[in-house]
Amino acid sequence: MKLSDIAAKLGMKLIGNGEREILGVSSPEEAEPSKICVLWEKRLISTLSPTIAVMTREKYFDEGRDGLAVENPRVKLAELLGLFSDDEPFKGIDPSAKISPSAKIASSAGVCAFAYIGENCEVGEGTIIEPNAVLLKNVKVGKNCIIHSGAVIGTDGFGFERTPEGIVKIPQIGGVSIGDDCEIGACTTIDRGAMGDTVIGTGTKIDNHVQIGHNVKIGRNCIICSMSGVAGSSIIEDNVTISVQAGITDHIRIGAGTTIAGRSGVTHDIAAGSVVSGFPARNHNDSKRALMLSVDLPSIVKRLRNVEKKLERE
Repeated sequence: MKLSDIAAKLGMKLIGNGEREILGVSSPEEAEPSKICVLWEKRLISTLSPTIAVMTREKYFDEGRDGLAVENPRVKLAELLGLFSDDEPFKGIDPSAKISPSAKIASSAGVCAFAYIGENCEVGEGTIIEPNAVLLKNVKVGKNCIIHSGAVIGTDGFGFERTPEGIVKIPQIGGVSIGDDCEIGACTTIDRGAMGDTVIGTGTKIDNHVQIGHNVKIGRNCIICSMSGVAGSSIIEDNVTISVQAGITDHIRIGAGTTIAGRSGVTHDIAAGSVVSGFPARNHNDSKRALMLSVDLPSIVKRLRNVEKKLERE
């Protein structure tokens, strides 16, 4: 479409030739004249040929370049990509899907090939259940969600008790409740509650290969990145970001607005608005200082031993 048409559709300022035809969107690494390149760092514009059209902040434009000016290109990127997307959400129920007679599927939802939806499940308007996703019994999914391929929701929580006779399984009789506008990644697992529901709040996005334990409560608009795990009965308040490969132990609370850095191990409650990292997770700046000191440990130990030997001689 024409650059001027894109500007009009997305409410952005046109710079340069509005008649220029744009066939798609590219990253700086794959920029080409037929596509518009999205930039949020000023330094990158100098690496591009003058023939490349860009979407970025107006103050970043160099002379003679075509493009679209916007204050926050990260936010507008989703809308821009949407203009060039040819993906049509699947609606209806694929004949190969297996659905319990007691399940309730909204008329505008889509249940794709080989998906399984068990007893007393509910799937809201506009929600897509992708191929091979599994919703076991008592799973409720709100409106406009995406459950990606291979996700398994509503499995038994990992509840066992040691006895003199051996390990006894604790029955898991709860369900899972997922709010509106959520996304559950491929091969992610969400356990149902032992008693009551495991809860995923509205707007929360969960990446691929994430494990959510039984009776976990996750708030609204959280982001949980790949290969992270949240153990049973922990509470994650609103707007928390959990980075890749982080682990959260059971029965703790993560305060609203907290950021947990990648590969952190959280073993205690975290106050709202914190930024934590390391194992055990603590204030990010403290964790960085401890890491830097650990690099010097060999030389510190060597000096300490020299001091000890000197004192022994005296």
